[in-house]
Amino acid sequence: MPLTAGDQTMKRVLVTMLVGLLTSMVLVSQVRGDELRNVKRGEKIPAFRLPTLSGQVFSNESLEGKAYVLVYLSAEQKSSELAAAESQDIARKYADEPIRFIHATADIVHRAYFEKLREDKGIELPLGLDPARDLYASLGMIVFPTTIVVDREGRLMHVISTRGPDYAHELECYVKHALGILDDEGLTEALTARTSQEHSPQSLASRHRAAARLLRDKGLLDSAEAELTAALEYDPDNRDVKLDLADLYLLKSDGQRAEEIVDAILAEDPRHHRARLLKGIALFRMWKLDEAERILKEVLVLNPDPARTHYYLGLLYELRGQQDQAVEHYREALRRLLNEPGLPPSPESEP
Repeated sequence: MPLTAGDQTMKRVLVTMLVGLLTSMVLVSQVRGDELRNVKRGEKIPAFRLPTLSGQVFSNESLEGKAYVLVYLSAEQKSSELAAAESQDIARKYADEPIRFIHATADIVHRAYFEKLREDKGIELPLGLDPARDLYASLGMIVFPTTIVVDREGRLMHVISTRGPDYAHELECYVKHALGILDDEGLTEALTARTSQEHSPQSLASRHRAAARLLRDKGLLDSAEAELTAALEYDPDNRDVKLDLADLYLLKSDGQRAEEIVDAILAEDPRHHRARLLKGIALFRMWKLDEAERILKEVLVLNPDPARTHYYLGLLYELRGQQDQAVEHYREALRRLLNEPGLPPSPESEP
């Protein structure tokens, strides 16, 4: 017997309710986090000693009596980059609390990559170096990034394997638990309450924005534009999404539409760093070279994206036939991208 329209509607409602229930059950089951292979929750973290980029040394002894968060990162991995930035944000929020935050990596051959990442993202947390993977092996980590939360007695409390869309929320809940701000019941409530936020306008906009980035990287510009447009329908005041769209228009050689978006943001915030950079690029794309030069030079002082700024100044001077200045900016753009020193001093300049 075929289903009526009412039966089909009821079926969809039941499926939605079941999905919501299963999601809640999964979240509750994950309250205690993921696992390490070699250390169980409640067990002591093995002794470790990590020299850092700045010359400090972090060890169990230096952290004695303090709760701490350790985020183990991989080089050139987007999820590690996001985990690094988000854990830094949480560290700033709890800077006055008795909890420390540390990043760690075994990829010391990628030192230049990490230095650039930390500069670009404003990351100030110490980066511990584990070149022989001693800490990685003793804990029994499985994936990158892995985040562990340790209590004041040095015992493992929580583990977050990889970095999912709720990473920042989950980590902050675990930090509050480690500090005693949340008890076990409060932790469960805080994590499961996330279910009702999964379909918030901001969350949906964030998903569309992430999809747009992937599509743009694959060269599917029209599809990326559609995703960003959808994101703005959910979160129309999101400046990051608007600037992503402006940047996409620049990639599609539509400087006028990019400029319209950027001008609206600059009307509200005249010193918005990224907006000013895109303004300069839009003017360049529309052959307004004098205005573009002025703004791009100002942007170099603000320094939102120095390599890109130098590149466009190089293009501008090349169009004008000012080859020496063009080469200077191209060289500086390349130097910043590679994070390498410039030309060595002339032998004649040495004493």
